[in-house]
Amino acid sequence: MSDIKSKGKNILKRYPIILHLLLMIGISAVLVVAISIFVKIYSRQGQEYEMTNLIGKTMEEAELANDLELRYVVTDSIFESDNEPGTILTQDPQPGDKVKKGRKIYLTIASVQPEDVVMPDLTNMSLRQAVSQLMSNGLSIKKLRFVDSQYRNLVQGQSINGRAVAAGKKIPRGTAIELTVGRGTDNKGTIVEVVIGKTHEEAQRTLYSASLNILEHFEGCNRSTGKIYKQDPVCSDEKHPLGTTVEVWYCAPGEYNKRRKAADFEIDSLRRVTDSINRAEEAAAAAVFEGTNFDVVDDDMIW
Repeated sequence: MSDIKSKGKNILKRYPIILHLLLMIGISAVLVVAISIFVKIYSRQGQEYEMTNLIGKTMEEAELANDLELRYVVTDSIFESDNEPGTILTQDPQPGDKVKKGRKIYLTIASVQPEDVVMPDLTNMSLRQAVSQLMSNGLSIKKLRFVDSQYRNLVQGQSINGRAVAAGKKIPRGTAIELTVGRGTDNKGTIVEVVIGKTHEEAQRTLYSASLNILEHFEGCNRSTGKIYKQDPVCSDEKHPLGTTVEVWYCAPGEYNKRRKAADFEIDSLRRVTDSINRAEEAAAAAVFEGTNFDVVDDDMIW
């Protein structure tokens, strides 16, 4: 055994490069282990937690529920009349996402006071242009009111709560504007657009530009976070009168897939019932048709 040790020492003395290589391998192994431990501790690998829902809470409430030492960063402040000032409107990451301790959470909160914007002049502008102009100025639409006019979808007037509002007047951002629009002379209707999966702003822009009004229902969400999972009437080739109201239902993004499946099931069920009724009516009509003796049918029975 001693001979083997002495031979080994002699080899290392004769070939010092081997000793250096062994030392480098050992040091490298220690460094790899140390770095992996450091990275694991620093990045908290394997320690992910479900992100809580902060939407609707105040910053104080969010801090009280901050067990994960999250760092909140407010990126924007938006005025919404249906939300309490100071409450959280949006968050990133979303509720239910996996996060680590100390993660930065980006928030949008409801502002206390809206800033003023200038009311644009929409008169004699096409409806599509007027919708785009309003939304670009931070304003919204309350309702489209169609009146007799030879020019279809030409804006005839603009008002707030029934009172005319002049172009150039300063009004709070987010104010809902009523538009009076020409119906035209062709009496043609409009097709309902698909708004499933769209946000509040996208749905408003799509439906109002298509000469339709909108009635919104928010379920566990708000205008900033909601996503449409259901609409009535649904999209089809059927023409509807200008100004027809389309009802839409919003849900939180995390609920969208589940709500959408339920809505599809409801639509499919109604379709099956309708098809069943149609088949019964067709069968009854066929039975009457088969029982008719055309040899004795006179013109009055036909016409």
